[in-house]
Amino acid sequence: MKVGFVHPTYPQGEGTGATHSASRIAFELADRGHDVTIYPWETPPEDATIDAGVSVRPLALSGYPYHSALQLNDALRERLPEFDEYDVVHSYVMNAMPAMGAIAERTDAATVVTLNAYGAICPKNDLRYMDREPCTENGLAKCTACSLATSGGGEDGPLYRSASRLGYLKLVQEGERVADRIDAYHALSPHIAATYADFGFPPERLTVVPNVLDERFCRPHESDFEGPYDLLYVGSLAEHKGVDRLVPVLDRLNRQVSDAVRLTVVGDGDLRSDVERQAAESGLADRVTVTGWLPNDDLPAVFASHDCFVYPGRWDEPFGRVFLEALATGTPVVASDVGSVAEIVGDAGVTTDGSVEGVVAALADLLAGEALSARSAAAAEEIEAYRAEAVVPQFEALYEAAMER
Repeated sequence: MKVGFVHPTYPQGEGTGATHSASRIAFELADRGHDVTIYPWETPPEDATIDAGVSVRPLALSGYPYHSALQLNDALRERLPEFDEYDVVHSYVMNAMPAMGAIAERTDAATVVTLNAYGAICPKNDLRYMDREPCTENGLAKCTACSLATSGGGEDGPLYRSASRLGYLKLVQEGERVADRIDAYHALSPHIAATYADFGFPPERLTVVPNVLDERFCRPHESDFEGPYDLLYVGSLAEHKGVDRLVPVLDRLNRQVSDAVRLTVVGDGDLRSDVERQAAESGLADRVTVTGWLPNDDLPAVFASHDCFVYPGRWDEPFGRVFLEALATGTPVVASDVGSVAEIVGDAGVTTDGSVEGVVAALADLLAGEALSARSAAAAEEIEAYRAEAVVPQFEALYEAAMER
């Protein structure tokens, strides 16, 4: 098949889980003999080495400081005629739905959009109304009020964040108007598929295909699962990820178990200074290490050297590459029971209500006896469903179904 692929950054770039997931899909399709051309949201730097058998056609985004996602849609529309050369155009960017609707209407290419979070129905991308509760419906007035009321804080400031969210709200509304034109939707998890169906997306076009495992993480586990125990968090340092709960969990756990427990926090975000302050005030500064963002190549060793990965998130996690990365390195998981996390980690982890008390109880049980070793052994079986040879054929079947629609 000849595939045009809209990428959330650029192939082989560092960044969020979406960046790595999109790159893995494109590279694995190319490895299986498909002709893949990537349209990156960001222009790759001149020194970028892209040697995975894909072609790259950078988009000309212009109009700074005009909203970048609106620029992306404009840039895709400007290239509309060339999309006719593809069998399938797949966007891993939800906010490109308005342009994808135009591609569906005015070319012969089949169209596929990945739903890897909630950005096609929520301008905040988290589907948490007023940052307090799950949202079950959207609308102009409701989304505007929520977007503006929750825009405080952050490095960019409330005015920038408010304007950005209103731009995304515009794209949500435009995207919903063309939702029926898109031939197929790729949902990362059953929870994502069910949520979008509840919001009116055509359920018969929603297909669940999980993330593809990054084989760099397939390595033997290195910790001995004995005290002092090392806990790990990797991800954005944001409130909806439950990062504010990490230090309180560590504090209580050190009061309950005889062996010392330490915590490594990998990532950056609005709550980094709060985490460091919590550690100092709790007298745990010597047991908490905040590294900031690390290159993806460094992460396998980090996962493998820790005794347990901890995720106390609040939002309905769409999928989370970090869970695959933990499983691949044999690192047991304790996580909030949100989204489809329990299905992903299976016997390699334990899910809780996400509260400090719940996470502490789960960790205390795991640190006793041989529980950590048993969960680590189970990870080897759980990860098989996410290897490229199991997942990529599902994308091929999805594309074929879209072409037949």
